[in-house]
Amino acid sequence: MRRTFGLWPLVLILAGLLSGCTRQGKAAEGGEAAGPEPEQERAGELYWTESSGPEGERITDRLGNSIPLGRYRRIVVLSAGAVETLYLIGAQEAILAIPQYREPVWPEEQTVLLPTVGSQARPNREVIVSLEPDLIIGNTMTGSVVEEFSRRRYPAIVHGAYNMEDIFNSALLMGRLTGREEESQSLVAEKRAKLAAIRAELGEQPLRLKGAFLYAANPIMAFSGATLAGEILRILGTTNIAEDLDAAQPILSPEYLLASNPDFLFGALSLTDPAEVLAADPAIPQTRAGRKMHIRIVPSALFLRSSPRMVENLLELFEEVKSFSSEE
Repeated sequence: MRRTFGLWPLVLILAGLLSGCTRQGKAAEGGEAAGPEPEQERAGELYWTESSGPEGERITDRLGNSIPLGRYRRIVVLSAGAVETLYLIGAQEAILAIPQYREPVWPEEQTVLLPTVGSQARPNREVIVSLEPDLIIGNTMTGSVVEEFSRRRYPAIVHGAYNMEDIFNSALLMGRLTGREEESQSLVAEKRAKLAAIRAELGEQPLRLKGAFLYAANPIMAFSGATLAGEILRILGTTNIAEDLDAAQPILSPEYLLASNPDFLFGALSLTDPAEVLAADPAIPQTRAGRKMHIRIVPSALFLRSSPRMVENLLELFEEVKSFSSEE
C-alpha cells in the first residue's frame, strides 16, 4: 500500500556539525546573536543510544527515532556524511538512492551515478516509498522527514554527531547496520591512529598559536569551545580565543579581537573570501592574523558532514597552522 505525505516545512540547519551545544549567557562584549542551530557537543551524551528489550536490540537517535539493530540492504540515504561513511566501509551496495546535493559527495565519480530522490532540502517522499527501502537515514536538515517516516512505521533514523568521538561511533554503527563491522572497525582504528600522530607531534613540538573559527563577518561571530569547531582547534593544538565565552556562537567585539590578538582566523559557512574577513572589522588588520594574512576559508561541507573523512581535513588544517608557526 502506497503511503503519501503532505508538504513539509523546510528545516534549514546550515551549521549542523559546526554549531555548538546550548550554552546560554552573555557573549564577548555584545551578547549572543542569532546564529547556526545548536546541534553539537553535549557533555556525557551520545548522538545514538542502544537499548535491549522484549523486541530485541534497538538504536535510538537524539530525536527519539528508533530502529531494530540488524542488517539493512536497501537504504535511502539523505545524509551526505552517511553516504561517505558507507563508501568508506565498502557498504555502498546497500545504497538505493540519495538526494541531489549542492556540493559533491565523495566519491563523486560514483555518487553522481546513484538514483536521486529530490533535493536535499525537499526529498520526494513518494519516490522514497516507491523504492521500498528497508531503512531511511536522514540528517538534521531532513529530521522532520525522518520523524514522519518513523511515525508511519518505516525504519528511519537521523545520522549525526555531537563531536569527533561520535563520528567514530556513527561509523561503527553504520558497519553494524550493513554487515561491515570489521571494515568499520578498521576504518575507525586508522582514523584514530592519524589523530594520535597529531597528538604525538604536538607533544614533541607544541604550537603556541591562538585563533578562531568564524562564520559571520557583520558582526564578527565565532564558535566557542562547546562546538565541533572548538574541538577541531583543540585537536590542532591551538588555543581558541572564543573557547570559554559563555555563548555557543559569541560576537567578538573589536576590543576583544585586539586584546586576544589571534595568530590565525578560519572562516566558514557564510564567509567565502579572506578579503571579506579582513575588511569586516578595522581591528582585524591590526591583529597578527591580519598583518600576516593568516586568514583561510575552510569549505563548510568538509566539516558539516558526520564523516570520518573529516580526519583528512584535519590533517590539511594541521599543516596549515604549522606553516603559520614557522613564519613566527
